[in-house]
Amino acid sequence: MRASAKLAAGAVTAGLGVTMFAGTGTALAAGPAPSPAAPSPADTAAAAKVAAAPAAKDRLATFFVHLDQHQHGKLTSQAVGKAAKAAKAPELDGAVRPVYTLNPAFVKGQDAPVAAFAYLAVGAHSATGQHATMWLTRQGKGWTVMNVISGTDEAAYPARAGGGTVFTEPQINAWYRLKDGRVTGLNPTATTSVGKRGVTVAAYRALVRTRYADKMPGSSYQRSGRLGGYTPRTGVGKRGDGGGAAPLLSALGAGGALAAAAGIVAARRRRVPG
Repeated sequence: MRASAKLAAGAVTAGLGVTMFAGTGTALAAGPAPSPAAPSPADTAAAAKVAAAPAAKDRLATFFVHLDQHQHGKLTSQAVGKAAKAAKAPELDGAVRPVYTLNPAFVKGQDAPVAAFAYLAVGAHSATGQHATMWLTRQGKGWTVMNVISGTDEAAYPARAGGGTVFTEPQINAWYRLKDGRVTGLNPTATTSVGKRGVTVAAYRALVRTRYADKMPGSSYQRSGRLGGYTPRTGVGKRGDGGGAAPLLSALGAGGALAAAAGIVAARRRRVPG
């Protein structure tokens, strides 16, 4: 489901509100606070209409053209012609689904759900075989396209809920299913994290507290400048060596779950203006 090089629409042009400093291991993220509640059927239906609207299709087409340009080493800031966009003929794949992410309140030990709602997502493809995922967030009383990213993880994994809740621990790019009181892995990173049989919610809380509880914004760990990447086994890896921006704990801070997901995606994927 995940290509070796993921691409996302540029943080500024896509309205992500995320600033990344490549090679420094730092991310500043801003976004709406997380909500444990799932969107209502009416919310999902409204977001689906936005995703299928001509403006959203045009944005997808532009993204796919820019993806071609990037892969051929060309600038992606140039205007995209009508013919080029028409050739992409983007189509949506499947239903709009909610994406949940690890809840900062849960990590802190509060009486809170494991995962918080972050955004809605739907997959898409171009006539030339490219795949992308559209993120939608609430804007006032309606919904808007927040970002477009390459790949299908954010659309494909939530489709595997099977009566449970699928959520991501974006700091290590892990996808889990929460069902019947157990957290099980859906991708190799998550399976490495919790084992093939998964763990209880209590055991998972202990695991993520070990990883992140003392590394929140404002912690001595942050102030010491030792921010770095994470591994599924130990939670904390070596500090980045300049090979790219490392995911970091500020994603679990006041910016909320949406900022966490957006910040880590931006860190892990090169950005292409959409």
